[in-house]
Amino acid sequence: MALRIWIITIMAMGVATLAGCEAAGWLAQGFESTAPPVLVKAEYLGLENQRVAVLVDAKLETMYQHPLAQLEVAQLLSERIAANVPGVSVLDAKQVVDFQQRNIYWNTSTYSDLAKRLNVNRLVLVDLSEYRLHEPGNVHLWRGTIASSIGVAATDSDKPDDLAYQTVVNVSYPPDKPMGAIKADERTIRLGMLDLFARAVVGKFHDYEQARESK
Repeated sequence: MALRIWIITIMAMGVATLAGCEAAGWLAQGFESTAPPVLVKAEYLGLENQRVAVLVDAKLETMYQHPLAQLEVAQLLSERIAANVPGVSVLDAKQVVDFQQRNIYWNTSTYSDLAKRLNVNRLVLVDLSEYRLHEPGNVHLWRGTIASSIGVAATDSDKPDDLAYQTVVNVSYPPDKPMGAIKADERTIRLGMLDLFARAVVGKFHDYEQARESK
């Protein structure tokens, strides 16, 4: 009888120890989640208090496969810049795309000429080198990817026909691995991809807070 009581006591102590470990882990997670966010500084603040136009360029193949890509990217970036950059005035994306379609050789013009014709003093230039919704060569796996070079031209710089700022932004959604055809659809992947891309691009132009990554 004493032996049975001793065994039960040891088992109970083990369960309590495990429960304590789990509680400690839960508390640690709780402290991590309430840790102060990290301030991410802008790489370029030259859009503040300026008149801006977003011009998106893409390969003919991309435009053929995704006819709305140019407008959707331009609209979302224009909206996010307007919402996050202090004092900025952003030209309507539909107006900009209409200008591009009426002037098919717009991308051969100088930046200063484009800015003058659009009546802005900043151009955000987005060159889509990649825009796809599936894994390459596999239409049964969803994974949206945008790869793009980003540039800003400023009419009041010493060299208005050179880029005042440039970078590269590449994103994929889902970020970790592709999804099977039955787990997602075109709209979910496209919107997720565009949201990640807009966050990455517009985050270059304003300071923002980002949650700390758990270790």
